[in-house]
Parts: sequence; structure tokens; C-alpha cells
Amino acid sequence: MMKMMRTAIAGAMILMGSAAMAEAATPYISGSVGLVFRGDSDVEDGGVSYYQSYDTGYALTGAVGLDTGKMRFEGEIGYQQNGIEDADDLDMSITTYMANGYIDLGVPASPITPYLTAGIGLADVRYEGVGFSDDSSTVLAGQIGVGAGFSIAPMVTLDAKYRYMIADDAEFDDVKFSIDSHNVMLGLRVGL
Repeated sequence: MMKMMRTAIAGAMILMGSAAMAEAATPYISGSVGLVFRGDSDVEDGGVSYYQSYDTGYALTGAVGLDTGKMRFEGEIGYQQNGIEDADDLDMSITTYMANGYIDLGVPASPITPYLTAGIGLADVRYEGVGFSDDSSTVLAGQIGVGAGFSIAPMVTLDAKYRYMIADDAEFDDVKFSIDSHNVMLGLRVGL
């Protein structure tokens, strides 16, 4: 995990460090919806270890960014929620604040642009209905992914992407939960 975080930080610094690139960039806004397949949490509770499983959940994201034509970078806010498997009215939700970078792999004369993405930021993790006295646990998070943009009109792109998110262990009342998820997203990106 730490190797992935270091790589994402280095990539974000390189992308955001170029003033010339920022001056030539086109601003955009984007939004996505999708499905969240959360991995089982490794739970440590007072020396006892067990696994916590989750139902398939949903995710929503919104972002503002700059597009240079070959690279993009953005600030993103996201929300995802999963029910706890075999438990009514118990949920895990995560609000993320991410800095993302993209490398667009342009295909000549094609309306389809594949891309690679990585991001780093914070995740505010909440367990609802469980009864912990701690409201939330804010931890370092990162994500990597692949996707493709489909140009559907001038300055309008339909995005389809997969991303894997991982975060440091969330802690509630001395109970630790591992955090990771596979997200499949569909969104719209509009140049300004």
C-alpha cells in the first residue's frame, strides 16, 4: 500500500507542478455513478480477528479539473455506501477527497480515448447503525484505475472506468477495519 501511495504522490506532484501545462489546459467538470464491490474487511477487535462482508453498494463522484490533451488532473469528492452483509440497517459509508491524475492514451482518428488514472487523498469512513461511540475515522486513501472516454459531442465525453481504492485501516472504539473496494463507474465530463 505504501509503495502505491508514494507512486501516486510522485505522479500527482509531477502533474500539478507544471505551470506551463496548467496555462494551456481546458477546465472541465465531471460526475459519475457506479457500483461498489467492497472487499471483506479484516477486523481486529481486542485481540480477536474476523472478516466482515458487505453487500454490493453504490458510488457517486463529482470533480473539477484541467485537461491538457494528454494529461488531466482534478480534485474529486466522492461518496460510496455498502450495507453490511446479513445485517439490516447497518451500513458502511465513505466520503473521499482525492487529487487524481490521468494519462490519456489517444488513438488517432478515434472518438474513444483509453486512459490510466491514479489518485491520493483522504477517506472519511463511517459505520452507521453499529453503535460505536466514534462518529468516523479519517484515513489516507489511494486509488488506481483504467477507463475510456467516448466523445459524444464537442467538449462532452462519456466516461466508463474501473478503479481500485485502498485506504489505511479505519478505527472505531479500538476496533480496526481494513478498507478496499472495486468500483465500476459511468460518468459525464464537460469541458468549459
